[in-house]
Amino acid sequence: MRKEVYHISLRTSQMINVVRLIMIIGVIYVHAIPILKPIDSPIITAFSSLMRGPIGTSGIALFFFLSSILTYKKEFTFKSNFRKKCLSLLLPYIAFISFWILVVFVMQLYTPLLVLFHFDSQVILWGKPVIQWTPLDWFDAYTGFVHGTPFVYPFWFIRDLFLVNIFASLIKKAVDSNPYISGIILTTISIVLMQIGTYGLTLFSFALGYYVIKFNISLEKVNDINISLILVGYVALVLCFSITFKYIYYILVFPLVIVGNILYLQIGYCLIDKKHDKYLLKIAPWSFGIFCFHEYFLRFFRKIASMIIPQIPILVIIEYCILPLVLCLFCLLICKILNSLPFSPLKLLLGGRGSKSSKRMNK
Repeated sequence: MRKEVYHISLRTSQMINVVRLIMIIGVIYVHAIPILKPIDSPIITAFSSLMRGPIGTSGIALFFFLSSILTYKKEFTFKSNFRKKCLSLLLPYIAFISFWILVVFVMQLYTPLLVLFHFDSQVILWGKPVIQWTPLDWFDAYTGFVHGTPFVYPFWFIRDLFLVNIFASLIKKAVDSNPYISGIILTTISIVLMQIGTYGLTLFSFALGYYVIKFNISLEKVNDINISLILVGYVALVLCFSITFKYIYYILVFPLVIVGNILYLQIGYCLIDKKHDKYLLKIAPWSFGIFCFHEYFLRFFRKIASMIIPQIPILVIIEYCILPLVLCLFCLLICKILNSLPFSPLKLLLGGRGSKSSKRMNK
């Protein structure tokens, strides 16, 4: 039994589950932005840029931050943590990428089906049919190290989270030895890593989570901060990202992450305290399943909707508002059906999450 070094109250546990579900829904809305493409409007363009840029970045950072807290809240060894993350992250990562590669491969064998569910060239691994993939293509499909993202591109998040967990013990030792100097070094490394991808955001957010554990900072203390001030600060930082300055991202992203974390946690606590979490908490255990299933089904839904719904601005906006919610319910239904099977593989595929016996928050 691992020793607990950081206590998470029931209220905070529920808040984390609710916030993660809301963030997953937010991720789907970000990925659904191509729906708005038919609308030629500067307002829509600005909205898309903010959702894909600072708002999306701060939301994703929160996932790494909370994952770090859930990792470090109990003592662990490198071996035990690696084994656990292989089951909870690496196994679903490989399984779902393999599943979607198989789906696309089958579609490529039957031209009418491929035409119906048209994929852009980036999704079909840069225009190459699966049967023509080279060993490097297969390697990149699972790692994304060449083009930045794996075949199922939202899974870059799982990849980065798994990689940073490999260094979790090292991060802990560095911070324990000298938290202040280590903080400067880790931030510097994060800035450097920003130049080559998302790894800098991952490292900074994950390290930030351990600082909460190290100094025993209760997440509930975010409620002591004036939410109006935080909201104004967050909006100001988001708007600053519209400045056309080459290095503005690297200057502002870290304060944006910290302010965004505080804001989102406050909203989560508010939902819990106002008793708006009744249905959210029932769905929350399936957040990871919704995440794993959503990307290609979203592409299917978009294609079908574009064939049925006239692509005029007002209807496109309504489509954008409703489709992600319908997709969430559809993915939830898939998870429920698979989980109800006598010999369901879902618990294994989701790394132990969302099972009927899950009474504690997912890690």
